Amino acid sequence: MPSSDRPTLQACLDSRRNNLDFLRFAAASGVILSHAFPLGEGKGVVEPLEDFTRGQMSLGRLCVAVFLVISGVLITRSWQHTPDVVRFTWARVLRIFPGLAVMLSLTTLVLGPAFTTLPLGEYFASADTHLYWLRNFTLVVSQWHLPGVFEGNAYSHAVNGSLWTLMFEVGFYLLTLGLGLTGLLRKGMVAFGWVGAAVASLITGRLGFWPELYLYFGAGAALYLWRDKVRMNPWLALGCTAAWLVMARLGYGRIGTGLFGAYVVLYLAFLPLGSLANFGRRGDFSYGVYVYAFPVQQAVTALLGGRTAWWVNAALSFPVVVALSVLSWHFVEKPALKLKDSPPALLRKLWPFGPRRLAGLQPAAPQDPGAH
Repeated sequence: MPSSDRPTLQACLDSRRNNLDFLRFAAASGVILSHAFPLGEGKGVVEPLEDFTRGQMSLGRLCVAVFLVISGVLITRSWQHTPDVVRFTWARVLRIFPGLAVMLSLTTLVLGPAFTTLPLGEYFASADTHLYWLRNFTLVVSQWHLPGVFEGNAYSHAVNGSLWTLMFEVGFYLLTLGLGLTGLLRKGMVAFGWVGAAVASLITGRLGFWPELYLYFGAGAALYLWRDKVRMNPWLALGCTAAWLVMARLGYGRIGTGLFGAYVVLYLAFLPLGSLANFGRRGDFSYGVYVYAFPVQQAVTALLGGRTAWWVNAALSFPVVVALSVLSWHFVEKPALKLKDSPPALLRKLWPFGPRRLAGLQPAAPQDPGAH
């Protein structure tokens, strides 16, 4: 088939038939496998992908990149479909915070008391017990420990090490909003930002994880903005995979993931794979898997009395995590998302301009058909 006959990313997005739910679930599951090495066997254990990429990319890091590439596409699309500050913000709040609040409450009020080595009165009296919920919910400062919890584990003290990425995810939501409001959510600006992130990730560590993670989110946003030009070509996907393998082996896996891996992610997202396109018909469980996995894996390690083989930790944790994510979707996340088209009146009062951009005050585009 000639390249010009391959479907564009725009056509793939319009078809609404894709493997995005499956890819996100697979990425969340990959994080479980990655964390099973340090949580089961202890700090310093190197997994195969980390060894191959000279320490640049663990499986968990690669799976976070997959999440962010997809998020870059869907969040940019969401704003362009509905350039309404209130609706955009409210939808993002409902996607992140209700599920997070319930998970933190269960962790603090159920898991913590069950595993702490302190008397319950001392556990609940500790300021760290209350700050754990507050700090991790606000996403401003992460707190890893609860008093007396998991202190004897192979990877001690950390209760939920996965939550660090949520601050960056929300940060990129706000960046998209800011660029959209000012009329700067355009190809040139996003490409310039990606190049800047690539350079920053090579020459400085002062900006923390922001440059690296924008390599992935920005790559997804750029591919979306060029969606009418980007074609889903298997030979191009194969070439990008080969280029990523070379860059990863040379120690440039992070830049390679943003430069080449993002296209592969989207190619797989829209590759016709039959029933996988209907994977999410019973729910989007990926977020629940991601936020519940780490504490469940730590609990498994504690119950087994210490160090365990990584595959034992993963195998015992996975069904528990999936069960919790199913409950989270049906009883917390899905009911919350039903409210996304009805933002509180207070939000509209705080932003009274309606569905318009600051730059040009353009009328709103058609309603966003997606739920992300």
